[in-house]
Amino acid sequence: MLANGEPGDSNCSLSNKGEVREVVAMTCVVDSTWVLTSYGPRQVKDLAGHPFTAILDGKPYDTLSNGFFKTSTKDVVKLRTSEGFEVRLTADHKVLTYVPKSSRYAGDAREEWVTAGDLQAGALVCLGDNLGAAWSGQGTEGEGYVLGQLVGDGTFDPNEKRAAVAVWDTDPGNEAIRDYLYEQVKQLGTRSDFKGWRRVSQSDQYRLNTAGIRALAAKFGIARGRKTVTPQVEMASSNFYRGFLRGLFDADGHIEGASIAGGVSVRLTSIDSPALHAVQRMLARIGIRSAVRNLKPEQITDWGPRGGEYMSRSSYRLIITGEQAARFMREVGFLNSAKAAKWEELTKGMKRGFYAKPFVATVASVEPDGSEDVYDVAVSEVHAFDGNGIVLHNCGEIAHMP
Repeated sequence: MLANGEPGDSNCSLSNKGEVREVVAMTCVVDSTWVLTSYGPRQVKDLAGHPFTAILDGKPYDTLSNGFFKTSTKDVVKLRTSEGFEVRLTADHKVLTYVPKSSRYAGDAREEWVTAGDLQAGALVCLGDNLGAAWSGQGTEGEGYVLGQLVGDGTFDPNEKRAAVAVWDTDPGNEAIRDYLYEQVKQLGTRSDFKGWRRVSQSDQYRLNTAGIRALAAKFGIARGRKTVTPQVEMASSNFYRGFLRGLFDADGHIEGASIAGGVSVRLTSIDSPALHAVQRMLARIGIRSAVRNLKPEQITDWGPRGGEYMSRSSYRLIITGEQAARFMREVGFLNSAKAAKWEELTKGMKRGFYAKPFVATVASVEPDGSEDVYDVAVSEVHAFDGNGIVLHNCGEIAHMP
């Protein structure tokens, strides 16, 4: 698909490319790299010594090697993109790049393998487009929704015996959320004296506070002081993903923009930068591209006589625009009826829809990042894998297009 939606352009997909292989020096990634597999996202350290089926562009490819294997300790670089995707790898590791067409009517857009160390700021790297991908794993969609709400607006008791999800009576569109959360929390198990939603004293907030929510959170590594997107959440089932993301965006997300092509966006704001980057990876694994931007730097805020000065933390925003926002609404969406209605209102006049764009990110920098144990793998057919959302060549082979 062309950058402007015309047929004939490349969309960073390797699925149907023929190639001839040549064995070369091994180039590698660090063991914290996330790789999408048929049984869910896993880090390289979890795939070392274990054959697996890699998922790239939504399609399965078995490994030819016995999973990832350690090759040596090497100097690595960190590849950062302006959209927030990043990966740590050796400088000679091949990354799939996208070269746009030279003019509006030209048909010369193409893909090229480029070593990480040779990437320049502004280059476009291909992301895996996994729309339609599904995998089994821990967690149901309902459990995911409860935990998404907990991470977004929930809380833990000081003694950590219970956890609570919350809604505000003054927020529009929460009726369906209240009903759905009640049913899901009941399924987790409640005491005989459970009375459902309870109003917080002198507040418009209502809470469901149970030991069952705390126990569910503990299964996914979420606890008091660690109310964030944990590795266990990232490794959960694709059904859990959709529930978790919907719960999180219902709690903290919003829609803004104008009724023009590409003008409407879905946004999520947080002071937890690592959590937003984890959400970005989760969205990419179900085929939704996003960008993480700095929203407000750390700064001193003066409340005057009401409270004096205090240091406000840096905040960040995840933004989903254009066709990707439409994908979000189809694949995840909002249970909050007011937010869903706002999307419909802002987009109802778009007769031509959104322009399709390549699944790419823009290189911001490639910088030395220490020395570390690095790992290699070989993947059948495509000889590539999804590493933190970026399309990387499998380390031991270089593919030459016919």
